[in-house]
Formats: sequence, C-alpha cells, structure tokens
Amino acid sequence: MSKPWYKQAWPWILISLPVFSVLKAVHTVYIMNQQSPDLVVDDYYAEGKAVNQNLSRYREAAARNLHATVLLAGNKAILTFDANSILETSVTLDFVHNTLAAKDFKVIAHRSGESMYIAELPLTPTGKWSLVVHDNANQWKLRASLSLPAIDAIQLTY
Repeated sequence: MSKPWYKQAWPWILISLPVFSVLKAVHTVYIMNQQSPDLVVDDYYAEGKAVNQNLSRYREAAARNLHATVLLAGNKAILTFDANSILETSVTLDFVHNTLAAKDFKVIAHRSGESMYIAELPLTPTGKWSLVVHDNANQWKLRASLSLPAIDAIQLTY
C-alpha cells in the first residue's frame, strides 16, 4: 500500500511554489512601501505651470548678466560672481539630490569681499546633485549639475 499524499515529497514541492510566490510578493510590497520613490509629482498641471515661473527667474539672471562659479571644499561652498554683478549681502544655495528628496538641504551664503560668498554646509555632499543659487527676493536663479566630490570650480548657468 502506498503512503498518504501528505507524507510524500512531490505534493509539498508543488504546494511550496505558490506559497513562495505569495511570500515574495508580500515582501516586494513591503519594500516598495518602505522605499517609495520621491520623483513622482502628484499634481502635474500645477508643476507644469510652475515651470514657466522658474524659467522667468533664469531669464532675469541672463538679463542681469550674472555669471558665477562655485567651489566646494570640504564642508564649505565658495561662490564667486563676476565683478560686474550687483548683488545683496547674502544668497541662498539649494542643494537638491537627484533621487532622494530627504537629502535636500538649503544654506545661506554670506558676502565675504566684493563678489565672493561663503556658506558652511551641514554635510559634505557626495554623488550627483543639482545646485540652485538665488537671491533672497527670488528674482533670479542660477543652476549647475554637480558630480561630487569635484576638484575644480563649477560654472553656474541660467
């Protein structure tokens, strides 16, 4: 007489395949909820309208003929504008991580000399970042894409 089905190996192997698939799906859903992407924008229409406002600030920087370079040395950012720039006593530097919004930070750079600004960074950024520099009144903006650590100064553009 043969053994009952539950004492044989082949039914348990066949049962284990769908059970393993369900467990793996639950694990995937758990990982997805823990590490949700920050890149998806919920309101595309509002974001699209905001793009036009952002571009006007870059156009304002071009109209003012603003040119600057940034040098990151350790936890300091040294921002140097061309001599013909008329600027305020401080400017804001927005460091935006390309994939992780939780790493984004903002610092204020204070004037140190005629056309130089220095800011102390809360951390030494590494990897791929976007840098946006703007005045306190938010009338103009300059930007750069950074791959850190960088040895040379990086040119900011409109």
